[in-house]
Amino acid sequence: MLTYYGPEAHLLAGGTDLVVKIRLRLVRPRVVISLGSLEELKKLERKNDGSLEIGAMKTLREIEQSNALAKDFDLIRQGAGCVSSMQVRNVATLGGNSCNASPSADTVPGLIAADAVTRIVGPGRERLLPLEEFFVAPGKTTLQTGEMLAGFQVPALPPSTGAVYKKFALRGEVDIAIVGVAARLTLDESQRVKQARIVLGAVAPTPLRARGAEEVLFRRYPSDELFMEAARVVAEDSRPITDQRATAQYRKEMIKVWTRHALQEAFQKACGS
Repeated sequence: MLTYYGPEAHLLAGGTDLVVKIRLRLVRPRVVISLGSLEELKKLERKNDGSLEIGAMKTLREIEQSNALAKDFDLIRQGAGCVSSMQVRNVATLGGNSCNASPSADTVPGLIAADAVTRIVGPGRERLLPLEEFFVAPGKTTLQTGEMLAGFQVPALPPSTGAVYKKFALRGEVDIAIVGVAARLTLDESQRVKQARIVLGAVAPTPLRARGAEEVLFRRYPSDELFMEAARVVAEDSRPITDQRATAQYRKEMIKVWTRHALQEAFQKACGS
């Protein structure tokens, strides 16, 4: 059906974005195709090697409450728990939060920081694509005609790894993020940074992987001074806009604050893992 109707068809998962757009006449699909009966898209499975598979139709509330994610992949749980209200999380899906391609999506930074890969299926084929490369612009992804996001594959995290997602919004979880930061640190035997991931939401047209700041952290001993230095680099590389929630200048200041907080917390978790 998706192939036959092409751009005139829209997929319905939780509907928390699509139904609103239809009511506001922002989109006018000829056909709406429900994914509700596709049980394969609702799985959440830990593999023997410690990796994770999550179906695109898994609800954010299910992810938020999942014991399978309680330790290694807690940053994914944290991101899901930051999306809007509980009523929304009861029906909104992990795949929908990515396919909506909002720059401020709360689940995306944590998934990218965990090196998540998307599983995309289409007419007669299947392809894997790093989630980091899935987004093209606000509201636009790399999905082609007839394709759909089936789920995510997340590799096992290395030992001595700590990861967190921090959201800053004026009215708490129910509000759209002014800044969202996912940070992941892996330490070596001497407690230096062996690997770092910093991913931000709401500060650029697409989720921002702060590679410059990651290089600043590499092979150095964690400290408050180092985290402040990395946070300044993140702010310099960001491209926030001014909107009804915050000015670009204010966002840049909050990027420094929340990146530092996220790195400090990720370091504490890495030391305790």
